[in-house]
Amino acid sequence: MDRKASTIRVKCTCCEAVLTVDKVSGEVLFTDKPKGRKVSFEDAVDKVSGEVLFTDKPKGRKVSFEDALMKVKQDQESADDRFKEAFLKEKDHMKVVDQKFEEAMKRKDELDMPIKPIDLD
Repeated sequence: MDRKASTIRVKCTCCEAVLTVDKVSGEVLFTDKPKGRKVSFEDAVDKVSGEVLFTDKPKGRKVSFEDALMKVKQDQESADDRFKEAFLKEKDHMKVVDQKFEEAMKRKDELDMPIKPIDLD
């Protein structure tokens, strides 16, 4: 018997998970859970009577367009501030690296040449 012919796919109205159920035994073979709210199959079914407890899709929080726009602007401003801080920090870091490089170039003549092992013979 073909596997597809012996199973049915059911979408949960509560958590929108897709259940693959065996037609003969009624067992849930696979569960494809969507990302987001986590509800198990056992939570959606009454353990005593076997009735489905959740039948309606959960209601999402309503957000107005103005609130969403304000949140986007705040996020954008904070991102700009973080970028400016990181840019200034990197700019200062490059100044320090350049100073250290200049000091090392000045001191290069002061350093003694290392003794080569071949010169010890």
